[in-house]
Formats: sequence, C-alpha cells, structure tokens
Amino acid sequence: MSELNTDSVAESTMDLSEEEKQLFFDTMFRITDGLPGHELELIRKEASECEAALKKEIEILEAALAAQTDTDQDETGEEQNGGSLNTSPIPVIPVIPPEYDATNTSVNNYLPTADKILDCELSPLDRYFTVSALIGRLREPFDTPPPPHSGLAQLRLNAIAALEKKKNKNNVPMYQVRKVQSIEKYKNVLKLKELNEIYTEKQVDPSAMLALVKRISNHRTAAVFRKAVNPLEAPGYTDRILFPTDLTLIKRFVMCGYIQSFEELHQNVGLICHNCVKFNGRDSDYCLLTREFENYVDDSFLDFMQKQKEKASVATQAFGPGEALESTEQS
Repeated sequence: MSELNTDSVAESTMDLSEEEKQLFFDTMFRITDGLPGHELELIRKEASECEAALKKEIEILEAALAAQTDTDQDETGEEQNGGSLNTSPIPVIPVIPPEYDATNTSVNNYLPTADKILDCELSPLDRYFTVSALIGRLREPFDTPPPPHSGLAQLRLNAIAALEKKKNKNNVPMYQVRKVQSIEKYKNVLKLKELNEIYTEKQVDPSAMLALVKRISNHRTAAVFRKAVNPLEAPGYTDRILFPTDLTLIKRFVMCGYIQSFEELHQNVGLICHNCVKFNGRDSDYCLLTREFENYVDDSFLDFMQKQKEKASVATQAFGPGEALESTEQS
C-alpha cells in the first residue's frame, strides 16, 4: 500500500509504545499485502473519505460542546448577576447538507448534527466497509474501540475484568500475559518471510500445503468458511464483496498450482477473513468468529512452518541439499 498517514491512526495507537506502534504499522501492511489490487485501491479511497468524515463529525461535536459550555456559563452568570444575561454570541453549528448515504455520491459523507452523530449506531469507521474490515481483524493490543452503542463494549470490558482477576504463577494478571503473547505472535508472523525461506519458495509438490489447508479447515471456527457464501442467504454480498473465496476454493487453487507458496496460501486465507468482516461489520458475531479463526490460522502457520524447517534441516544433514529438497517436498 502507499504511505500511511500516521495522524489518521494516532488515536488507535496512542497507548502503545514506539515499538508496538511500528509493529502495528507493519501488521497493517502485512494483512493488506495479499489483497487484490482493486481492493487496495478501494481501501485507499475509502480510508481518505473516512478520515475526512471523521474530521467533519469531530468539528460538529466540538462546536456543539462549545455551544453547550457557553450556554451553561450564561445560565450561571444570570444567576450570579441577578438576571443579567451575558450577551456574548453563542457559536452556531453550521447547517450541513443531508447525512451520508452510501448509495448517493452527491451528498456529504458525514452526519449533519451532534444529536444524529451521538444517536447513530455507526461511526465513519463502520460506514466504510473496507476500513471496518481492516480494523476489525486486528487483535489485542491493536484492537480498536467498538462502535457507539455496541454491545461488544461491555462484553470486552467484562472479559478484561475477568482476566485481570486471574493471575499466573508469577502473580501477573492474565490480561497482561495474553497481551504479551499476542504481541509476540504478531512479531513471529512478520518474521516468517525473512526467517523461513520455505514460507516464500515455490512448492513443486502441493501435498504439504494441502495438509495445512486440511488442518485449518478442520478447526471448529472454520465451518462457515469451508464453502462459498450463498448470495440468496446473504443479500447484497456480491455487490459488496468483489473477490469472494472460501477454503474449498483455496484447496482447488493449491491443487491446480494457482497457489504455489505458503505465503500465497496465508494471503488467500486472509482474504476470507477480510471479506467476512467487510460484509458483516466489526460489531458482528461473525467478526468475533473471524478473529478467533485468524488467530488459529496464524498459530497453524507458525507451527507448520517450524516443522517444515526442521524436516528440511534433518533431511539436509542426512542426504545433502539436493536430495533434502526432494525429501521435504514429498513430506
């Protein structure tokens, strides 16, 4: 993707260390790296529009807050001065054209009043589906606050509170332990490309990749991703999702040689996750399922690639480089 605007994500990374912020950006690049070019262009476009909408709505909320503050001060002054009103003008919220309509490109892409913004169940982050898909896939500590009025907010707080009460043998809250583990996993996934050449090299024999696809498909969270989405059961799916895919299709891609490396396999499974959150939203049960599924996928790749590397090392010691390569591909 093109250079990221760090200001647009400052809010989501404000509580992270400098090392964690860099990891955040590296992870964002990784999860978009395998997306189709047309989808990336859509992400760029929607990210720019989303940022503009956020700025507008923040301006509206700030103006409303200033107006309310002045009103409160006027009422206080009236009581203190025996009914004498403060004649200083109260900021007026500008009249804004009709609110955002995803099907109408001729209107503005933000809500017109503070009341509408506060009452709305969605924020610009959720009205732009590709943006929602990206941030919805991020796991702790990079996960972002849920949409306004979301039931996920209280669920998340309850889960954190429960983990805070639990301690490991070193008396460290389990929430902090899980956060550290999550960061390490993000780092290890990023290192796959540079530390394990098998991850990126072309696989002449697809059997190892097929074995990994089978492992992923057998996980309980993979049930909804094994077959293609039926458009009759999900109205609007084909309009919003331009590059549908599923685990069965990915298996066929591996068998026919369209997917030739573990890296490409990882990217195609990531597209499944992207599509699911893009269609259902980051506030949905499907998004929670997708996070759990993708977490298992990353675990599976890390474990499988380590075993492939160990097999290659043993084969090299036993047979030499040339025969070792053939032996590893057959395994």
